[in-house]
Amino acid sequence: MRRRWRESDWGRARKEQRQGGSTPKWVGNSFDVGVFLGVDILDENLDPASRSTSSQAGTSRNSAAVPQINVSTPSPSAGAETFITARSHLSTSPPEEPGPSNLSPNVSRDQESVRPASATSSTALLAPSSSHHGQLAGQPSGGEAELSNKSIPPASAVAANGHVSPPHSPEEARKGKGKGKDVHVHYEEPPAPPSEVLARSGSAVEETSAGAAEQATAENQIRWGDVIMRDRMLVRVSYTEDAVPPTFDESQNRTTRHLENEGWVEYIVAWRKDRLELYEDHHTPGKEWLTGHKRLSYVVPLGASTTRLSLYSFVDLTFCLACPPASLRIDGKRRPHIFGNYRGTNVFVFKIKCRTRAVDWVWQLWRHLGGQLPPTIEIRSPTLDTRITIDVPGFDTADLDAAYAVFTRANIIGLCAKFLGTAPEFRALMERERAEGATFELAWRHGTNLDWVWRESDVRDKPRKWAVLCGLALAQAGRPAHLEFRRKRHLPTHLRMRDGTRLDEPPAVEGYLDRIRPNSQLKQSVYLVTHDGYLFALNPARAHPPPAPGAPEPASSIPGSGPSAQGASDTADTRRRAEVRRGQLQILDATGVSDLRNIVAVRRAFQLIPRQRERVSAPREADWEDTAGFWAQEERGEGDDLDDGDAGGEAGLARVAVKDRARLRMRRSFELVLTSGRVVRFEAYSCAAAQEWIVRLRPLISYWKKRHQYDARLEMDIAHASTGRPPITLARRREDRHHGHGHGHRHDVGAEDTPPNRDASLPDLDFFFNWCVLDGCRPILKCGRLYGRKGWWGQYKHIQLVLISAHLVQFHISGRTSLHHRRDKVIPLLDAYLCSGYFAAQYLPEGQYDANAPPVARRYQDGLETDDSEEDTLFVVWYRAAPKGAAPGVRRRNEQADVPPLKAKRKAAVFRTRSKMERDAWVWAINVEIEKVARASREREEAVRRAGELLKT
Repeated sequence: MRRRWRESDWGRARKEQRQGGSTPKWVGNSFDVGVFLGVDILDENLDPASRSTSSQAGTSRNSAAVPQINVSTPSPSAGAETFITARSHLSTSPPEEPGPSNLSPNVSRDQESVRPASATSSTALLAPSSSHHGQLAGQPSGGEAELSNKSIPPASAVAANGHVSPPHSPEEARKGKGKGKDVHVHYEEPPAPPSEVLARSGSAVEETSAGAAEQATAENQIRWGDVIMRDRMLVRVSYTEDAVPPTFDESQNRTTRHLENEGWVEYIVAWRKDRLELYEDHHTPGKEWLTGHKRLSYVVPLGASTTRLSLYSFVDLTFCLACPPASLRIDGKRRPHIFGNYRGTNVFVFKIKCRTRAVDWVWQLWRHLGGQLPPTIEIRSPTLDTRITIDVPGFDTADLDAAYAVFTRANIIGLCAKFLGTAPEFRALMERERAEGATFELAWRHGTNLDWVWRESDVRDKPRKWAVLCGLALAQAGRPAHLEFRRKRHLPTHLRMRDGTRLDEPPAVEGYLDRIRPNSQLKQSVYLVTHDGYLFALNPARAHPPPAPGAPEPASSIPGSGPSAQGASDTADTRRRAEVRRGQLQILDATGVSDLRNIVAVRRAFQLIPRQRERVSAPREADWEDTAGFWAQEERGEGDDLDDGDAGGEAGLARVAVKDRARLRMRRSFELVLTSGRVVRFEAYSCAAAQEWIVRLRPLISYWKKRHQYDARLEMDIAHASTGRPPITLARRREDRHHGHGHGHRHDVGAEDTPPNRDASLPDLDFFFNWCVLDGCRPILKCGRLYGRKGWWGQYKHIQLVLISAHLVQFHISGRTSLHHRRDKVIPLLDAYLCSGYFAAQYLPEGQYDANAPPVARRYQDGLETDDSEEDTLFVVWYRAAPKGAAPGVRRRNEQADVPPLKAKRKAAVFRTRSKMERDAWVWAINVEIEKVARASREREEAVRRAGELLKT
């Protein structure tokens, strides 16, 4: 083989070139590469009929495998909805089904059938549309070219029911250069008349030569300088001399050696045809003014055969691109390097602020790199523990429009509900769910994480036709995500006890009080309010009290009020939103917070001089149950006449004798006994108000203590069912089951005997990913105790973290002896980034993270037991301390906020949760709120996205 190469024309020309001689422009006398191997593939003895037969067979298979779309309308009794369904069974045998490798974003680029470079690609094409997505980026500061939803059919499908025959003679094959006059098309049937061809429209044109020409024209219209997608991203760049696994994620990153990492930097990432460009600020001041564009730092060649796309983390939706070093210039001959080497692999990990925008990037890159649709998609119903399979139309011809028409959010929900409601084995279960007022939504699930299908438009308010199908590209560590038909569940407002009784969430209580200092007997005015099991203290001047009964609500305080907010339903909705906003303002202005679980007893004051402490024999919270002493009421006796005649305030005190005023103040007071033994006294406006505070607080304390116990047991059972890890204190769990501790959790009995199942339905998983976070129907979106610290150094401190609209409010827990924990700081979520897991752990200073450290078992006061590693409980928030022009209060609309530079100074807040599932729920909730803030200021976000000129090509 080597001797033949040396004796060939190409080998001799190569030898002369090395010896410094001149070589002619054209080498050899044949374009047939088979000559080198001694085989003439253009031999005239080759039977043209065999080629024609094979081409014809391939054409018939491709054209027959295109599934048809049938539109079926249910009967009038079933409603007026129309659902689009794909044909379940094809009339002919389908082609070979793509395996799991076809569903992975890391499809091999070495096969021409997977990633052709010609216009006959089976992948999605990219067509510009200045009217749809704004200005083309041939002008670098412009918008994005529109991503086409169609694809060019294979070459065999260009001529319907026909095939293209080769030239008739070797001379024509050697001399003919693809001229149209030498190509003959043979039809099995007579061609259609011109009138019929001209009458075609819509999908009838897609599989014809006219449709292929239209798509080819759209592909050719994309110039090299046109920007397909553009965003600001937080990027970490790494380099290794070795090859990385095709599915490079955080678990592979943990075990990959010899990786040299750069720091996290915010780049402008622009997708230009077959490459991604990463821009940053120039290092020399004033150079951007001279050059007129940002500094091009890195290039990711999407056309390289070794470029791989993978999902780095499903939790925070970071994705990775691994590629060889590429030239920064289009005509560059030397490949640049990152760490002083011209060979190896560059690894780019991207993090975008908005989660849905990150999904859009992954979907479009996955399609561009050869990702193929599966023939069917399985939809699971955790509530009914069943599965539904729906065919994907056009999966073999990459007809995305047909797939998009079927897999819409409303259509798939309607199909699943219709099937499950009519099937005899599921009809009774569905009727029971509907009787409870249940509604259903779609969610992509990976492990114990959910990603709800809830945004059908992108951040630029353009339709996301791939809102349902985009989950096919979310495969991490070789495990793809699966689609589920789940109940739309909000945060539960009731508990079911073991004896069958239902315990509803008590109403909140708020009002003005005076705190009595035990030593000086001085009064401190305070406003107390309860939200989701927490007692917040506010300055009375910033209390945000509810409007007086019957008073009209100011229009300025109701978001969305105006002429459109008319009618009974609109009025109720605007009042509800105004009440939610009022609660968020209270939390934002709160000076302290206390957990109701820290209160052991609420009682009427019975001593003129209050005690500071008393001995408390409180059981552990995990075993806490209501006792007779907790609900005990005081016996009526001396002083009851003061309660009946107390008019309240100073006027009430003036009516009684001077000697009885101290006793009346005592009767107006109530005390909170904490788990530490400290006694805190508050004085109300009147005796009746003090009694109402006692009556209101006791049910709240009882309910939320039981609620936290239930949540802890539910979290442990889900972790056991999904990972197979047994409970840490197995003997303790058996003892609890024997004594009947717990409150109505159906998984308590025999949970440790259940075998692990990664594909378990887990219907209670949506409790942690509830729709209260998406809809914002509560003032508190997420709240809990975490461990945090300021910056990258220092010790972790116990904190109380509260997520509200556009802000993270952090309270410092000063100690067990105090009632309220003072507010530490407020983190604005405008322009914030959030990362978690190993990605965040790598940014910790050296020596603060040990990847080989063994997990430590832990048990918390509510009964939660966990042994998750440090990186599984870690997340970091990068934020701007005080964005200029940001909206005051809890408003998300920040149109007047400034556009930050790429090198804007950011602060970092490091947090650690108690368990991995708790971390995942926090990361999901914060990312949802960050996206809400970005979408509320669409024009400002577009200005941030377009800021900075790109290199003109």
